[in-house]
Amino acid sequence: MDFFGVEVEACEGVYAPCDDTFLLGRVLLSEVVPGERVLEVGTGTGAIALLAARLGARVVATDLLQEAVECAQRNARRNGLRLEVVRCDLMSCLSARFSLIVFNPPYLPAEEWEVRDKLSVAWHGGSDGREVMDRFIPVCSNYLERGGRVLMVQSSLSRPEETMKMFLSMGFEVSVVAEESFPFERLQVVRAVLP
Repeated sequence: MDFFGVEVEACEGVYAPCDDTFLLGRVLLSEVVPGERVLEVGTGTGAIALLAARLGARVVATDLLQEAVECAQRNARRNGLRLEVVRCDLMSCLSARFSLIVFNPPYLPAEEWEVRDKLSVAWHGGSDGREVMDRFIPVCSNYLERGGRVLMVQSSLSRPEETMKMFLSMGFEVSVVAEESFPFERLQVVRAVLP
C-alpha cells in the first residue's frame, strides 16, 4: 500500500496501517523537521517511522514483537530508507533523547479473555484501554530533548481527558491537533510539548 509516498507491505502477525495510522501520518507531514531525531514507539510495519525518514528525520523505531521489527526492516529496505529498529518494550532499551516521539498505542478496552492472539499487543489497552498509555506518559519526558514533543493517538473509548491531565501535570503544553470520528469512536492526535 502507498502510505504518503512510502510503499508499505503488510506482514503476517503485525498490525497493518489503519485509520489511526493514516490520521497520525497526516499530522506527521507538517510536523517533521529535516535532520531532527525522531523515535516511533510500537512501529509495527514501520509506516510512520519510514514516513518520518522520507521527510528527512533520523529515525529510531521500537516494537515489542520480533515480527514487527523484521517487517519494519524489510519495508525500510524496500523503500531505500535508513531506519534503526530495536526490539523492546516502549523505550526501555534506549538511552538517547529525541526531538519528537510518535506513538500510536494500544488503546482499545478489552478484558483478558477477549485477547486471542499475539497481534493483540497492538490494540489491547487493558480493561479501560489506558494500560500502555499510563505506562508511557510518565516516562516519555526522559527521552525528550528540551522543547521536544510527543504525538500520540488516543480514542474516545479510553478516557482521553486522562491523557490531557497526565501530560499537563508533567508540565507539558498539550493540544489536540487532529481528530476524526468513526461509527464507534472518535480518534484524536494529541501534541504534547515539553517547554
